[in-house]
Amino acid sequence: MEQKDQHTSEAPLKKLASAQDLRGNKSGSGPAGTGKRRKLWIPIAALIVVLAASIGVYFASENLKPEEPAPTEEPSYVSETVKLVEHTRKEVASVTVRLPDETYTILNNNEYDEEGTKLALPEGQKAYTIEGLEEFDLNQSTADTIIGYAANLTATKLITDSAESLADYGLDKPRSEVTMTYRDGKSKTWLIGSQAPTSSGSYFAEKGTKAVFLIYSSAVNNLTSTRNSLHNVNMPWSIADVTTICDLVIETEGRDTVELGYADSDESNISISTLRLLQPFAYGAHSDRSNEMFEGAMALTISGYAGELEELENTGLEDGGAVTRVTLTVKLDEENTAQYVYRLGGFASSDKRYVQIDDTSAVYLTDTSNVAFLDNATPGYLVDLFANLVFVDRVEAIDISTADDSWRISIEREEVEGKNKPQDHFFFDGEPADESLSRKLYQVIIGTMNSKLSDDYHHEGDVYCTVKYTLNVDPGEMVVEYIDYDSEYLAVRRDGLTLFLIKRENVDAMITALNQFRDGTYQPET
Repeated sequence: MEQKDQHTSEAPLKKLASAQDLRGNKSGSGPAGTGKRRKLWIPIAALIVVLAASIGVYFASENLKPEEPAPTEEPSYVSETVKLVEHTRKEVASVTVRLPDETYTILNNNEYDEEGTKLALPEGQKAYTIEGLEEFDLNQSTADTIIGYAANLTATKLITDSAESLADYGLDKPRSEVTMTYRDGKSKTWLIGSQAPTSSGSYFAEKGTKAVFLIYSSAVNNLTSTRNSLHNVNMPWSIADVTTICDLVIETEGRDTVELGYADSDESNISISTLRLLQPFAYGAHSDRSNEMFEGAMALTISGYAGELEELENTGLEDGGAVTRVTLTVKLDEENTAQYVYRLGGFASSDKRYVQIDDTSAVYLTDTSNVAFLDNATPGYLVDLFANLVFVDRVEAIDISTADDSWRISIEREEVEGKNKPQDHFFFDGEPADESLSRKLYQVIIGTMNSKLSDDYHHEGDVYCTVKYTLNVDPGEMVVEYIDYDSEYLAVRRDGLTLFLIKRENVDAMITALNQFRDGTYQPET
């Protein structure tokens, strides 16, 4: 048997495309060109198929798309503002505010012409008053605002026109009921409920209706004001511009009354300072501490209104009394003065005190820090503790004596041409003395400071040392005596009274300085 070729019985092998076939024939003829036309037809056919499929998918999706839900109902409120009250001001007679703990009525006392323009009020008449309390010092600006709401009031929105439960809005127990009454006798009452959770405004409704509105916070604040908060809290008088207090009297329960003032004439004043403690005894006053009293009295401010005196209890001001009474006499000009009085009562709280101004019935509150200076209104704090503060220009001579010795300092004054002040010449025990050292010795004598007030203003005892001033003005002389008191102190007697005690060592130091000056060893401290 003849053997056949091994490939004869199998299908012929597929011929691979040549590079020319793959690139295509440039002339477009032959097998390669035919392939190109075939390749152009395929993308076009594919595009038609894709478009047809897309159209089919669109119509299919439209048929399968679920129906849109029906639109929800409109909210039960609108965002536009709503006019609630619309009147002319001349129609408004009053506004009554009922709070949980009090009720008050603001009266509109204004008169208007036919066009609604306010007419001038008679002298002394207030535009607005609290009914039954004409003397109540009502803040006229705030009252005008509240009366204005009865003429024109707008809500920021309507919340619902059919509230099922007023309690949902705090209107079942309103913060305030506001009755707006008009001159024709008609009135409307409005309720202010709780604050809206997402707004600074509060719920508002006419009493007896179910429509609930939102009203802006400034109106709410005014229409929920307590009566006392409507009282003016400015001082009934002001002395902020006063530069001179002529006299200050401070009377406090259980203490000596203190009075501070000035010497009548600078020319005849023998003290270095013109400031005087006039009560409980006449003596020089400590300048800085007295100014502390003056400035504190002038700086009194009130922080609130507590009420009328007859309405309050335990203020410490009942029956004309006071814990402390302060009386200021101030200089308005060269010829005129004015007097102001305030009475300080007890504590309204830990940081507030009751205070009453002049003779009005209004009781105010002041911060305790404003009146803390009055704790120091005592003679011992305000008196000048120097026994001998005498202005050197008023002195002609000083004679100091003890049981064992004596010293004399005298001053002669020479007029010098071209100078306004004469030249002082000092003498010690009749002999000329160095002016500079003499002035320093003089400072030691007048600078002898008392130690404290005496408990006995009429103490009697042996005189330890005497200092006598011969003056060139009235009263002509002044005498200070140091009297035995005990082993540590001497009593200081002046004008017949022993008001002070001084330590013995202070007087002994003065005597030592005099002896050193005499023997030429005096070395003053620089």
